[in-house]
Amino acid sequence: MRIPALICAAAFITTPAMAADTVRVMSYNVRVDVASDIPRWAERRGPMADQIKRVSPDIFGVQEAAQSAVADLAAALPDYDHYGLGRDDGKTGETTTIFYKRARFEAVDVSTQWCSATPNKPGKDADAAYPRTITRAVLRDRKTGTPLDVRNTHFDNVGVVARENCARQLQGTARAEVGHRPAVVIVMGDFNSGPDSAPYKLLSDNDGLNLKDARIGAAEDHGPTGTFNNFDLNKTDGPAIDHIFVDRALKVSRFTVLTEGFNGKVISDHFPIIADVILP
Repeated sequence: MRIPALICAAAFITTPAMAADTVRVMSYNVRVDVASDIPRWAERRGPMADQIKRVSPDIFGVQEAAQSAVADLAAALPDYDHYGLGRDDGKTGETTTIFYKRARFEAVDVSTQWCSATPNKPGKDADAAYPRTITRAVLRDRKTGTPLDVRNTHFDNVGVVARENCARQLQGTARAEVGHRPAVVIVMGDFNSGPDSAPYKLLSDNDGLNLKDARIGAAEDHGPTGTFNNFDLNKTDGPAIDHIFVDRALKVSRFTVLTEGFNGKVISDHFPIIADVILP
């Protein structure tokens, strides 16, 4: 059921507490601070933190997040722990950081892969313009004991081959097990790839991790198709390049592309996406 974008913000403001078997996942390209952007990060960070608080995701992943942006969000969102390494050398550069509510989850393991032929050390792949990372957090749900294998990434904006290779790398990394219990896999990010692309098709193939786009078949579908707005609050017909993939057997009670802004301005050049996933 597709629901217009205009009521998306209200839907989350009025959402009651979710059942213990539901996890709210949010993916957000927060945009690096660029001098030509209007508005700049200093103006956007407060509304972004307020928006995330209001949505109250159990887990959220950010892309294009500078070290300073991660620090800003961590300071504003003290209920979350987080993990992510800089893409340039493991310390500096943009991150694909994962945040998770510490009251609900404990981290069993965290790790970073680079999308390249040498995934365990910094580097870039094939025709990629930049190094790209896959941030991984294996979490245990304190409520249910369910293990989650959460992965957050940002595929290259230039490299066609690199994007496809990174999708294969994600699919080729086996799901985690915690206490011999297979983890639920959640993959999120800015894939710079639409539904007709090879990377998207690889990630939503029923081979490998057996994932599906969380939006497909969601009981409720809020908001427009597009996720990239190019700093235009009214541009809701942009490309759908941000996705959340989950285990094919899982049900999704709600999917939302959240199009709210502040003072007539966008919070980022991407709209955040949210999925309420029902755990087994």
